[in-house]
Order: sequence, then structure tokens, then C-alpha cells
Amino acid sequence: MSETAISKILHDEGKMTHARYPVWENIIPFPPDGLLWSVGGSSLELFLVLGDAWAQLISRLCPEQATILDVGCGCGRTCRVLINNPRIRRYIGFDVIPENIDWCQNFLTAPWDGRAEFHHYDLYSREYNPNGAIQSSHFIFPCTDGEADVIFAASVFTHLLEPDAVHYLRETARCLSSRGRAILSIHSDVGPGENYKGTETRIDIRRDYFSALAVGAGLQQVDFIEDLGGQQIFVFRRA
Repeated sequence: MSETAISKILHDEGKMTHARYPVWENIIPFPPDGLLWSVGGSSLELFLVLGDAWAQLISRLCPEQATILDVGCGCGRTCRVLINNPRIRRYIGFDVIPENIDWCQNFLTAPWDGRAEFHHYDLYSREYNPNGAIQSSHFIFPCTDGEADVIFAASVFTHLLEPDAVHYLRETARCLSSRGRAILSIHSDVGPGENYKGTETRIDIRRDYFSALAVGAGLQQVDFIEDLGGQQIFVFRRA
């Protein structure tokens, strides 16, 4: 079997910190290498750089007293930076990898001082959770209608098959508040005549096709960023 993101996660990494750095008092530690890899972090430097970049983008769009929904929160790459944003009232993160959620609960819940919650869902993914019991096309985000002021999915649609992506776009539209923004990333390396290609290891989507899928799900594009960490970023509001 070829090596995947989950194959690099060691037993009990949800309770471990990075081997090369100590745990400093009152400072959020760094995740171990296996969990870094699960969110595309081939190095601790890349993990921190992308977490900071996403946090800056989210903070620019974040209103006062905001509820944030992090779709595929991983081991808190962006969450650890957002903790310093005073406009965030509530943070909700969920992920398919249980060790990531264990790590967030062990090392991020206390620093957020009761404002953050982390949920694991046993979602099927050939790449990340091949024995998962829940089909992504039936999954309901842990938010009520119109509750989330910022919804972001960093490198999530890059691993979703088209029916699952359409469902996630509909859930995004359902959960997004009237003042809210959704920040979603894709890969868009498709050939002539291709709209959607790949497996859950990597999905590429034609840009205008993704925008059309979002419109069909009840979203309206308000911005586009050509490159952030090698991915293309769409910003949507509720239509």
C-alpha cells in the first residue's frame, strides 16, 4: 500500500508534542511530525507559515462577536493563531482524524478558555479514513442555520469527490450567517475539457466550475485569491 497522510501518524500522537521542542509554560506546544504531515505540513516551518497566513485572511473578514467554523481543523494549524483574535466569540473545529482532535482537546481547549470546541466524526475517506462509517454526502456540520460568521476549509475540497463537495457547499450555505464569509480552497490543475478530476488523495477542479457549484448550493462569490500555499482561494457570502 502506498504511504498516505494517516500512515505517518503514530500511536498516541494526540497526547504528544514535537520531539525537537520543549513544552514552555503558558505557550501552545507544537504537534508531532505525524500530525503535521496529516495537514500537509512537510515541516514545522510550513505548518506555522500557512497557519499564520490563513489566520490573517480569516481575521480580515471576521466581524465582532464572531462564530468561526473550521471545516477540517486538523491539529489546529490555524486555530492556534486565531486564539489571539478578540473578535472571536466561539470557535468550532471538526476533523476526520481522531488523533488530530485528541491533540486539539489536549493542547488547545484550555488556552481558548472555554470558547473553542473540537469534534471528531467518523467520516469515510479513502485517503484519510477508509473504514469510516459516515458518508460525507450525508454529514451535517455542527452548526445551526445561519450561525457561523466565518467558515473556512483549508485544503478540504482538494480531497472531496464531487457529490461530497456539493454537499459541503450546501452545508456551508446553510450554516453561514447573513454577515458571514466562507473561505474555501481548491487545486485547479485541470486539462482542456476537464471540470473535476482526481481521487481523494488530490482533487483538482476548474475554477469557474467550482464557482458554479457554489452558486448552485446557495453561495455568491465575492473575492478570489490566485495563490495561498499553492492553492486557489474563493471567498463567498450567502446568496
